[in-house]
Amino acid sequence: MTIMKKNIFLLAVTLLLIGFASCSDEDTKPIIPSDVIDLSADTQDKPGYIVLRWATPDDNTIRYIKVSYYDYLLEQDVVRLASVYADSVLIPDTRKKFGEYEFKVQSYSETGDAGNVQTIKAVSEPAPVQVVFGESKQIALTVDQLSTNAQEKSEGPIANLIDGNTASYFHTSWSGTVPPAPHWFQIDTKKEITYFKYESVARNGNNIPDDVDIMGSNDGVNFELIENLTKAKNGMLMSTSPYTSPVMGNNSKPYRYIRYSVNHTNTGSVFFSMAEFKLFEVDASVVDPEAD
Repeated sequence: MTIMKKNIFLLAVTLLLIGFASCSDEDTKPIIPSDVIDLSADTQDKPGYIVLRWATPDDNTIRYIKVSYYDYLLEQDVVRLASVYADSVLIPDTRKKFGEYEFKVQSYSETGDAGNVQTIKAVSEPAPVQVVFGESKQIALTVDQLSTNAQEKSEGPIANLIDGNTASYFHTSWSGTVPPAPHWFQIDTKKEITYFKYESVARNGNNIPDDVDIMGSNDGVNFELIENLTKAKNGMLMSTSPYTSPVMGNNSKPYRYIRYSVNHTNTGSVFFSMAEFKLFEVDASVVDPEAD
């Protein structure tokens, strides 16, 4: 290769390397992102948490948003990241008793460069009182504690509900003059209970309650709804396997009388049947997260 050709070759390589370096410099050029806009803190109807909201500019300079704050429960600084496609971030486990929370919100670009730090402050609504359930104990029942508005005369006395025999059953009225819906049975617990659950066993695959109102009363006449249970919502079994309800209670209010009132059965009948029913009182403690 002649000297001239060598020089031309070296010049070409040099220019190529300069071009690569120039492209590399352009690729790593900092991108300073825009700041999010309309930043706000939403606490209304949000007990025990805060939602920060914002809008993202349309200039496509933001890759993600960083939210920094001090968590009083964890006693440490916390960082939460939100995608550029997000317009909010939820701050969990906040407390009114801690007073004002200060949040620092900052956008970041794809090059890792940060925008301005925006600061917003908010006071949480009180965190809700929590009920912690403990042990459950079966309530021993006798026949005189049971009653119904629709006993079938030809079969299924209500005493069969608590005889411990799944081959026997209770059946509400289907013959003669049938009382209108809802058919129900109720229990006089002889004391006030606050939290409870029950276990039931169906007689067979027919006339099984799949929508039930569990109600409470202290005089045996005026009843209040405690819980509505359904097959769809609570997984009530449409078989002869034992079904255990969730723990129920009405804002820590005690009741003496518990009523099992049937709105609908799996066969659409007004009447229903049941092999066994057990009632359990559940121990519970109330925890106030706002208490010192």
